[in-house]
Amino acid sequence: MVFEAKHFDSLAEKGYCVIENYLDQETVQRLRAVSEEILSSGDGTMPPSRFLESPELKGALFSEKFDAMVADLSDKVGSLLLYPNFTVRKALLIGWHIDDRMLSKPVNKSGDFPAILMFNVFLQDNDAVHGGGMDIVQSSPLRSREEREEIVSNHTYTPENTIASKAGDLVIFDYRAVHRGTHPQVESDVSRLALQWTFSVGDAVTQDYLKYLRARLTKKLHISDYTSHKASNFFADLPNVTRELIEESCGKPVFSGGLGYRGLSDIVEEETH
Repeated sequence: MVFEAKHFDSLAEKGYCVIENYLDQETVQRLRAVSEEILSSGDGTMPPSRFLESPELKGALFSEKFDAMVADLSDKVGSLLLYPNFTVRKALLIGWHIDDRMLSKPVNKSGDFPAILMFNVFLQDNDAVHGGGMDIVQSSPLRSREEREEIVSNHTYTPENTIASKAGDLVIFDYRAVHRGTHPQVESDVSRLALQWTFSVGDAVTQDYLKYLRARLTKKLHISDYTSHKASNFFADLPNVTRELIEESCGKPVFSGGLGYRGLSDIVEEETH
């Protein structure tokens, strides 16, 4: 079992959980080398089509452990959906924020299991001094939206916010959590790399989330869009990433049982009169 009771409990109580040693160290080093090479000619966020061209990257994401985790999660919370915004991102350091601003109306009440889960496999260690991972205001998803916005505006960092993790650990967090990248206190020549993807639980957020992903090509909707990490090439690539492309690239069925897929072609346009 990959996703255990303690992980569900941590998500409910703290807004995140850590699955230790999700990737072994040999795989971590291989992914670091491959990612550095691909990202050297980009803007720091890998287009998913490029991701799928790498045997190492797609093999690390769409793995037997991934399948086992999907089975564990879907048995507990129901059907899951993957979105096209899987990537490796480099050196993104921004301030406190929340990720549920894209919704036209709230989907979850405080205490609900999150409708969206964000997944990050950090390819380097993280601590409060050197950075390399993320900070979260613990239990912030239990607060109202207004309270969380207040935290975003006024929170003062404490070392307890930093999620201590090792290279290859998987950090999963509730999209409502107040979070940021851990800001290093010392300079380092180790690139900050993270393998990232997103699941939703069912379809309640699908249309808002897909329209948000599409809109980010042309609009500034996230704090990172106001930085050099706007990732235009990444967002321009998302319409190309179909279920068929993923399974053809992987050479095997990826979506079955508890996991489905939603791409930008699944957007339902509103009728205008």
